Amino acid sequence: MKTVLLFLLVLMTVLPGFGQQEGPFSIGFSAGTGSLMVHRETMHHLVQDRTNTFSLEFLRQDTTVNYWTQIYRNPSKGLAMKFQDFGNPAVLGQSFSIFRLINFPIYQNNKLGFIDFRLGTGLSYVTKKYDKNQNNKNIAIGSFINGFVNFQIIYRKYFKSVFFGTGIDFSHVSNAYLKTPNLGLNSFSGFLQVGYPFETRQVCEQPTYDPMNNEKLRHFNKWQFHFIFGLKQNLPDHLPARNFGVASLQGLYRKQISPVWDVEFGADIIYNEANRWFYEIKPTPVHEAFLVGGYAGMAMSFYKMQIYFGLGVYGLNIINPAGWVYDRAGFRFNMNAQWNFSVGIKAHGGIADYVEWGLGYRL
Repeated sequence: MKTVLLFLLVLMTVLPGFGQQEGPFSIGFSAGTGSLMVHRETMHHLVQDRTNTFSLEFLRQDTTVNYWTQIYRNPSKGLAMKFQDFGNPAVLGQSFSIFRLINFPIYQNNKLGFIDFRLGTGLSYVTKKYDKNQNNKNIAIGSFINGFVNFQIIYRKYFKSVFFGTGIDFSHVSNAYLKTPNLGLNSFSGFLQVGYPFETRQVCEQPTYDPMNNEKLRHFNKWQFHFIFGLKQNLPDHLPARNFGVASLQGLYRKQISPVWDVEFGADIIYNEANRWFYEIKPTPVHEAFLVGGYAGMAMSFYKMQIYFGLGVYGLNIINPAGWVYDRAGFRFNMNAQWNFSVGIKAHGGIADYVEWGLGYRL
């Protein structure tokens, strides 16, 4: 069940919005080195040596003539595979990741080169996970199959039949608490790239889009509601590992502030069954598992997708297992003018709580 949910996470976050396109195609190979990032005091023992990464990517620049290609100045979309050695093979092993990606151009010049920002999400198979008897030092990863998120800034210089690149890369591997432990593995590295462009990359001219058409394109309106479902594994000292259900209703008021960006304000009513078992062997009363919070965030639109992120504060939080402030980030896929799917991570202070699967309706 956990593997199925993680696979659906990939389908919901990276496949929508990457439809048919036309434009120059290229292949690139990268090699890099870096380090694990210790984001918890209990993780220092996991850092033993530098990390090494190797990746292969397939990219096609989107030069179709439409609103989004002009807004984002002919982005490139594609598929990548990445191998990573975390510098601690006995405890952390290695990871093999496959993910879809989109490169957003930051700077474009045929003579001076190109600077891109890359966003990628997918799946990662980790060869070593936590085992109470055989690998209890691995407190970061509790499952072989995990979600994968990648950010990258890269500079490329194109020649007639080859291009060279260099940049910095951040990768995150975790399962969003579908299986504990799940502190996650964050790594930072520098890399070099060499590749072959089958066609010359195109420089996007000055956009000619009409901002007034954007509202119609995004079917924009001010109100939408989401029903959200999640699974969370609790692991207090006195209980065996077990998955619990989470359900919530979210209402959002959205306001467009640019052709791409929206601000949103809303309220969350959450029922978290896992909280009832957090401190006690027997569950607490049902009403104590309800949480009510106010939320504010932003959303960036591209194609049929939205990336959203924001912060919330609980007004009702009886059990209080993780504090009064929460944060979330994720993707929405607009199926039509009224309905959307969403998938994201709800967290507290950057520590993942559970994956949110949402079905939304715009009034």
